[in-house]
Amino acid sequence: MTVVEDGGGRMARERTGPRWGAGRSILITLLATLVVSVLLYALPDLDTGMTALFYQTGRGFAAEESGWLLVLREAGRLATWVLALAALVPIGLKIAKPAWVDGVDVRRPLFLGASLIAGPLVVVNLILKQHWGRARPNHVDLYGGTAQFTPPWIPADQCAANCSFVSGEASTAVLFMAFAILAPARWRLPIVVTAAVWTVAISLNRIAFGAHFLSDVVIAWGLTLLVMFVMRDIFLVRMSPDQGRALDAALARFGRGIAGRFRADR
Repeated sequence: MTVVEDGGGRMARERTGPRWGAGRSILITLLATLVVSVLLYALPDLDTGMTALFYQTGRGFAAEESGWLLVLREAGRLATWVLALAALVPIGLKIAKPAWVDGVDVRRPLFLGASLIAGPLVVVNLILKQHWGRARPNHVDLYGGTAQFTPPWIPADQCAANCSFVSGEASTAVLFMAFAILAPARWRLPIVVTAAVWTVAISLNRIAFGAHFLSDVVIAWGLTLLVMFVMRDIFLVRMSPDQGRALDAALARFGRGIAGRFRADR
C-alpha cells in the first residue's frame, strides 16, 4: 500500500499494482498447492485409479510402444533446452556482445534462468526426485512391479534415485507459463492457453508411460509455478530498471575484462 494526496488535498491509499500482484500470485499458488497436496494424500485412489487407466495386465503400459507418444516425450526433453537457451543466450551476449542486445532488459532472462534453475533443477530434480524415495508406477506391485505404493510428500525407501515424486518433465513443461509474464499483454492469454495444453499433454504422457502418478505431475506444476512467481517478484518487481541497467554495465565490463586478458595472453 502507498499513500498519495488526491486533488482535494486529502490523503488517499492505493495499492502498488505490480508488488501486490506478485505477492498475491505467490500466496494463491502456495495455497492451491497445499490444498491439492492434502487432497491427493487423503484420496490415494486418485493416483492409483488414474494410473490403472493406462495399465494392462500382462502387457504393462502399452503407451511406451506408441511412436508418436515417444516423439512427444522427446519434444518435452528438447523443450528444456529451449528454456535454457532463452535465458542463457541473452545473458551471454550481454557479456560478449552487449551492443547486439542493447534493448534487452537483463532482468528478463535472469528471471527465466533463475526460475529454471531453482524450480525444475534444484527443487524438483536435486531435492525431491533424489531424496523422497517414491517408486514410479511401473515399479509398484499394483502394476507388475515389486515396490510398494506410497502417498505424495511422505519420504519412502521404495526407490534409490531419480524417483517418481515429483515429475521433472511436467515441471519443465509448466515453466513455459513464464513466457506469458514476459510477453506483451495482448499475447499473454494465447501463451497461457498454449502452455497449459502443452503441460497437460506432457504430463499425461508421463502418466501413460507408467513413469509418474497424477500427484507427481500436479504437485510439480504447483511447486514450479510457486518458484516462478517468487523469481518474478525478485527480478521483475523488486529489481528496478536502474538496477537492471547497472547490472547490464557490470556484465559488459566483465566481458571486456575477459577479452582484455585473452588478448594479453596471446
